[in-house]
Amino acid sequence: MESGNYAYVNGRFVPETEATVSIFDRGFLYGDGVFETMRVYGGKIFRLYNHLQRMLSGLKVFQIGPKITQEELRAILFELIQRNDVMEGMARIYVTRGPSGSGVKGQAPWQPTIVAMAKRRSFPSMDIRAVISSIRLDAGSRLAGIKSANRALYEIAQHEARNAGFTDAVLLNGSGHVVEFTTSNVFVVKNGELFTPPLIDGPLPGVTRDSILTVAARIGMPTYEMSFGTDIFAEADEVFATNSLIEIEAVREVDAALYRERHVTSQLQKSYGELVAEELQLN
Repeated sequence: MESGNYAYVNGRFVPETEATVSIFDRGFLYGDGVFETMRVYGGKIFRLYNHLQRMLSGLKVFQIGPKITQEELRAILFELIQRNDVMEGMARIYVTRGPSGSGVKGQAPWQPTIVAMAKRRSFPSMDIRAVISSIRLDAGSRLAGIKSANRALYEIAQHEARNAGFTDAVLLNGSGHVVEFTTSNVFVVKNGELFTPPLIDGPLPGVTRDSILTVAARIGMPTYEMSFGTDIFAEADEVFATNSLIEIEAVREVDAALYRERHVTSQLQKSYGELVAEELQLN
């Protein structure tokens, strides 16, 4: 069925079926860009400016400078939400360096490509079963902590997991410390306390991750951003994954360790929902 949605491409709102970028765009050719994915509740985006600030930080590292402000990006996203009648769903924005010649080096001046979309979507519960990936992330890389369009390592890890009969993978860094899942941050619950890898180990500084730290502090739950290896999964009571779309999702299995307890995860899910409703004034 053909979509009636609109997308934004370089200054124009066009039907999704007509939205195109150049085959010479460096985002398509080399992953030379960044993106953000956001959750829409009641026609509003949760912590939009946190997402946009992270995007601008990534663009600074890539040395891509679109002549567009946070307010202009906000206006684009909300125009799409209105045009596509998205009350509950997702919004996404990409910024790449733009098209260049056919060579890898390309040539300046660059004309960045800006693409955005918004879609109605539901988010059913997922059955997350994860394996430890053979992929190792470089915690000292300039790309660590950036939501880059170049996701090759995560894609390899995801396919590795699927080929092994799992739905996701846990990635480690060169020191053997747990970093994250392929598309989400990782939290471990042990003896009523919460643990998540510190940013120095290389995970994406997730907007939802930060929200969970806020929620945990509110309800007085002991929380630690600290390095840990894979042995923690055998000792854990609960494990959950977080990102803007799935919010907080219980993990059923990691590396043959099974988790049936969901008490802390459920408590945080409820508190997170209350935070969203409070900040977006949904009640």
